[in-house]
Amino acid sequence: MIIKVLIINPPAKEILEPYYDRPDFPRTALAFLAGYVRSQSNLFKVDVLDAKFDRLSFEDVQKTIEDNDYSVVALTAMTNEIKSAAKVAENLKRSKPHIITVVGGVHITALPERTMREFRAFDYGVVGEGEDTFLKLLESIHKEKRPTIPGLCFIENEIFIYSGPSIPVPDQDSIKPAWDMFRPAKEYMIQSSRGCPFNCNFCMNPGGRKIRPRTVDTTIKEIEYLVENMQPKSIYFGDEIFTAKINRAKEICRKLIEKGLHKKVQWWCQTHVNTLDEELVILLKQAGCKLVGLGIETGDDEIFKQMGKGINKQKVKKAIALLHKHKLNFDSMFILGQPNETIESAKKTIDFAVELNPATPIFGLMVPYPGTKVGEMALKGEGGYSLITQDWDMFNKQIGNALEMKGIKRKDLEKIQFLGYLKVFIYNFRVWDFFKFCFQYRNEGFQALKKIAFSRS
Repeated sequence: MIIKVLIINPPAKEILEPYYDRPDFPRTALAFLAGYVRSQSNLFKVDVLDAKFDRLSFEDVQKTIEDNDYSVVALTAMTNEIKSAAKVAENLKRSKPHIITVVGGVHITALPERTMREFRAFDYGVVGEGEDTFLKLLESIHKEKRPTIPGLCFIENEIFIYSGPSIPVPDQDSIKPAWDMFRPAKEYMIQSSRGCPFNCNFCMNPGGRKIRPRTVDTTIKEIEYLVENMQPKSIYFGDEIFTAKINRAKEICRKLIEKGLHKKVQWWCQTHVNTLDEELVILLKQAGCKLVGLGIETGDDEIFKQMGKGINKQKVKKAIALLHKHKLNFDSMFILGQPNETIESAKKTIDFAVELNPATPIFGLMVPYPGTKVGEMALKGEGGYSLITQDWDMFNKQIGNALEMKGIKRKDLEKIQFLGYLKVFIYNFRVWDFFKFCFQYRNEGFQALKKIAFSRS
């Protein structure tokens, strides 16, 4: 008997950040999960439903499920998406209680027992890297056996059952993303490696500290497939640190040039100031990279020391000088609300951003994500933090409202955030860029201004 499986990226409850809530790219996790199951077994018929990418409502998702004979429905969710995923599962259980529901992603990985107890509409949770665990769960369902699988958790007779961490797929090349299951997109987020060697206090690092790359040839073939069959405008390398293995990044660039792909599609990536040298910057530019994203986070050297990122202002300036020299655009991500942040240190971050003059400055507010050091500090009231709420909908970087500082009023931090965007453009005489930025992020800007006007003092 063939088991029909549906893997879902749930709808957004509200469009707060259009790039993520109404994206022009399909969810990579769905493509990886569906592709892996399809390549490993012919016992399962797998479909994907990316509600954000396809602009589907909760009612649309429910109708799709009701119109098909699915036995298993799986959902992926980050922390600020977990309630949306639970809503899909709850709607489903009311109409088709026999369908088995599964949740995976970062939130369940950080809080397995709490998530399963808080959202009873999930039958199973997949903790950690999901491909192999999910496949083994489906095989257990097919054999009608009680699952005892690493990485799987569930509640039985009010007892939380957890079989220990998942086993990562040892051969990353064995995961063939199922991009053919989605309509053609303007952009694709591909994953050429998993893991990040750094230990930032605000990041859970779900991929682990060890870099696990796919081969260069596999990566290039995936890009070739997308360019030839989907004709995207751009490709984003979703690797935590694309250049973590510098020589591998250089080889990818050379292969893109050799294959002529640099003339067919633009791409961008996220990197780290410690993993850039001049040869790599030149190759990135030549290979069609239009932008690199850099997590700078602060402009205060004392905060750099405690962050776990392994950088300081001098290292940042050295990397930025290379990018400016070779006219390679960069975005810089900053986080306001670092442990023991003060108004003075927050203003140093804004001034540093003005000095660096990134193509796009991104100022997020610290979010105490479960599984992070900052999250632990917030729970304990350490680092000058006070946790406002554990409503997961509020765990949003730009306009969330989960945390406040004992030394800075939340409203003042939001004003500094708004001032940061203004100063980077105006102080660098980029008035036209400022207007373009305001138009592009008008929804987020409106939400931020509304918060500044009406948030608690």
